[in-house]
Amino acid sequence: MNVIEASVAHVEVLAHLHAEGFAQPWSLEAFENALSAPGAMALIAVDDAGEPIGFVSLRAGGGEAEVLTLVTRVQARRSGIAKALMVAAAEKLRRLQTTKIFLEVATDNTNAEALYLSIGFTIVGRRKAYYSRPDGEHVDALVMALEL
Repeated sequence: MNVIEASVAHVEVLAHLHAEGFAQPWSLEAFENALSAPGAMALIAVDDAGEPIGFVSLRAGGGEAEVLTLVTRVQARRSGIAKALMVAAAEKLRRLQTTKIFLEVATDNTNAEALYLSIGFTIVGRRKAYYSRPDGEHVDALVMALEL
């Protein structure tokens, strides 16, 4: 597996991967806007054949960063790709003199929560009814932070 930097030229790949991983995926336009914003960046994990298998999208500025989204293809989950992407993102952010990374994770996404805790994130808050599900249910989000 290799990790490469994404650009606006990769929005179709990002949108496709996001649609595989989320019931309410971002649109091409959402990815174009996200990657065009100041401080925006994304890293894509590709397998040995060069096929995209996951990505992380972030926004950084003022010494802090926020993980906007992280996704791994279904067939590649639980194989360390998400962790490798987060570690690569943290290394890149350290080089940019970022000192803290924030993210939100749904309280019902226990696998993601465990991943972030294993990397060193801590729970610093909770957002009530932050995520809306396709069935109309609302789920709280844990706000997590990692000191770099």
